[in-house]
Amino acid sequence: MVEPRSIAFGPDRWLTDSRVYNLVWMGRWLERADNTARVINSFARLAVENGSDMATLQQSLSNAAAIRGVSIEEPPRTLGMLIKEHPVSSIYHSLATARGNATHVGTVELIRAMSEAVLTLEDDGAMPQTPLGALLLTNQVLERLSAVYRVIDDNWFHQEALSEEEIYRRFVQQQQ
Repeated sequence: MVEPRSIAFGPDRWLTDSRVYNLVWMGRWLERADNTARVINSFARLAVENGSDMATLQQSLSNAAAIRGVSIEEPPRTLGMLIKEHPVSSIYHSLATARGNATHVGTVELIRAMSEAVLTLEDDGAMPQTPLGALLLTNQVLERLSAVYRVIDDNWFHQEALSEEEIYRRFVQQQQ
C-alpha cells in the first residue's frame, strides 16, 4: 500500500493531504461567514444610527451583495438570504460547511464552538425584522465566531514563547 503524500505537522505526527484540504476549506468558510456577518453588521449599524427602515437596509445589503458577486433576485429578502437562505453565501451555510470540515480535523471544543454559532441562526424566530434586530443578531454571531477563533488559537497555536533549546532543536531538525 502506498502512503499518502503528507507534510510534517509535528515531531511525531503527520498532516495528510485530506486533513490539509479540510483545514483550508474550514478556514475559507469561516472567513466567508465572518465577512458576511461583518458586512451585515456594518450596514445594520449605519441603518440604526441614521434611523433608516428595513427597506433601506435591505437595498443597501442587496447592493453590497451584488458587489461581492452574490445575486439576490428579490431585494426585500436580501437580509434573510445573507443570514440563512442563500445556498452558498449565507452565514448559516458557511458556518455549517466549516463545521463539517472541522469534524475531520478539529477538536471537540472547536466543533462545539462552531455548533453554537450555527445554532444561533437555526432558530426560525431569529430572523430579524428591524435594523436593530439585524445588528443584535450579527453581534451575537460575531461573538460566537470570536469564541471559535479563541478555540483555534488555544488548540493549534501555542501562546508561550519557545525556549532556546526548542528553537535550536527545531533548527537542527530543519537542517537534516
